Amino acid sequence: MVQPTMRRSMLRKMTRLFILSAIIAIGAIVFWSKFLSNSDLVVFHGNEIKVTKSGEITFSWHGHESVQGQLGTLLTNHPEECQDSELCLEWDLQAQLQVEREETGEGAVCYHIHWETTPSTSTLEDCFFMGPAHWYGGGEVEYQRWPLEKWDMSMTPFISADMFLLYPEYSGVYGSVIEPYWLSSSGVGILVESSTPLHVQVKNRQLCLRSSYDNSKYQQPEGYSTVRLDYTLCTGRNVKMVHDYMRKRYLPIPKGLPDERMFTAPIWSTWACYKVFVNESSVMDFARKILDHQFKSSQLELDDGYQVTYGDFTFDPHKFPNPKGLTSDLHKLGYRVTVWIHPFVNPDANAYEEGASQGFFVKDEHGEPGIIKWWNGRGSLIDFTNPAASKWFTDRLRKFQQDSGIDSFKFDAGEANFLPENFRTNSKLVNPGEFTTHYVDAVSTFGPMIEVRAAYKNQENPIFVRMMDKQSSWDWNGGLKTLLTTAITMSLLGYSFVLPDMIGGNAYGDSGFQETYLPDRELFIRWVELSAFLPSMQFSIPPWKYDEEVTRISIKWTTFHEEFIAPRVLKIAKEETVVDGSPIIRPLWWIAPDDPHATRIDCEFLVGSDVLVAPVVDRGVRARDVYLPSGKWKEPSGNILTGGKWYSQMKSPIDEILYFIRQ
Repeated sequence: MVQPTMRRSMLRKMTRLFILSAIIAIGAIVFWSKFLSNSDLVVFHGNEIKVTKSGEITFSWHGHESVQGQLGTLLTNHPEECQDSELCLEWDLQAQLQVEREETGEGAVCYHIHWETTPSTSTLEDCFFMGPAHWYGGGEVEYQRWPLEKWDMSMTPFISADMFLLYPEYSGVYGSVIEPYWLSSSGVGILVESSTPLHVQVKNRQLCLRSSYDNSKYQQPEGYSTVRLDYTLCTGRNVKMVHDYMRKRYLPIPKGLPDERMFTAPIWSTWACYKVFVNESSVMDFARKILDHQFKSSQLELDDGYQVTYGDFTFDPHKFPNPKGLTSDLHKLGYRVTVWIHPFVNPDANAYEEGASQGFFVKDEHGEPGIIKWWNGRGSLIDFTNPAASKWFTDRLRKFQQDSGIDSFKFDAGEANFLPENFRTNSKLVNPGEFTTHYVDAVSTFGPMIEVRAAYKNQENPIFVRMMDKQSSWDWNGGLKTLLTTAITMSLLGYSFVLPDMIGGNAYGDSGFQETYLPDRELFIRWVELSAFLPSMQFSIPPWKYDEEVTRISIKWTTFHEEFIAPRVLKIAKEETVVDGSPIIRPLWWIAPDDPHATRIDCEFLVGSDVLVAPVVDRGVRARDVYLPSGKWKEPSGNILTGGKWYSQMKSPIDEILYFIRQ
């Protein structure tokens, strides 16, 4: 007979054994489940691509891992192999993925990735892990951090938008210039097809590409019940090699140069200085004072406030009683004159009835002229997919030119977000961004002296593309710091003729964008210095509004731009940009693609490949650390520095900017 004490002891031992066995069994299940899900489903072309049974994918180049990602993140089952292409995976009853490999012959290897859902699946998504690499591209945003792993941007339609109109939500939308193109310092490039209804998230060190027609202005083609996600992913030795290949193959090259005078002498705009409270006498006063203070000018741009109604190309007779006389007087002073134009017609304009009756406006879902909100009220958008509407717009502008004697135009807006909900255009748009393409193509017929602020696949137009309005601040919220990173981003996307926004920012007050004030003095000076190294300079706030020192510093750096930078910029543009698409403004990795410092620096840039610029973009700073890539670099003093290292606390007094010339 077993004693009670012995029985309890045996029960305890059996219980412990049972628990231990259960733990081992659960651990084994978890281990084998994870092992099986992470084991390779497909190994493609000598380990160039590995896909696990859970859909994780790894791309490698010559044995070195380039990027990892997760395929079909929103699909609910696991992939199985299919036989429809070189690499084919199928998620049962949900979607199919096909990958085609291309050996480019130029060092890069490209993979053309084609997803298509079944009718029961409405959304596709692939995510790529940024890992230790640094990423670039995409387009303009308000918080233009560099590199992209610093972004915190939730999933949003990849459609251009007026970031200011959407304030305070602008941190969650893309700006006026976008391209579905991204680069990684690990030697990866991704370009998404325009036919994909693309949404993008850049967050938590992941780049996620989603294809969906939901909650966006993308319109599903009639007769289609499936969704596609098509993109090309290329790998190579480093970021420069991959970008060289992809930009030459996929990004159009400018057909020529913008007006050369716009490169050399500053543009002067009435906007930040006068806002809409501009008139004939103030314009003449502005023009005379520019000359009195010994500044030069490429042109004087008359911004908002000259019209009576928005959409009629006529001067307000009370504010501008003699517009032709005004332009004649300005011409005698040596100015060329441009005026601000937009693609909207408000219902109170005389042109509205004609445009509506002729079907020249983008329509709503009912076939009526779509009424949309823009920053000067509500109006209709001219349908630039309609050749007759474009001609109506440009013919009226040419008559306006002849009647008033103006020389050219500043074209504003044109972003896809201004399309009405469920819009209808004369020609079907595969991607809403194509509206911008049509708009820019139409206005580019006015020649190389124009400027635009929106662009989508318009790289071949030989015109300046202006940055979206900048804030008069030091921070990343559209302030001075973003002047540099926006210029580099636009350049990488193929828009080399970058027109920086007005020096000192737009001076928007707290009560609205039509209020103005004098931006911080130190901010203005540092803005002048940085702008002097960009392809063009643009003033509105007059330097003499501050004091003699600010005026002197401004003259010093506009003269430097004219005599030193502009000739270099024009040489680069003529010998490289219009030949192979090489940008004028370049990141440091352009000359040091394998340098880990060069791939992450957000406060230095190159003009061509020989001038390195290290501006001060923080208040109160009079010295900063500078990194010089390998090689020999000459300071303005003639001192030669050895690159491949950091230089600590190099002095940069208020009237100077640090720059170096590669020997």
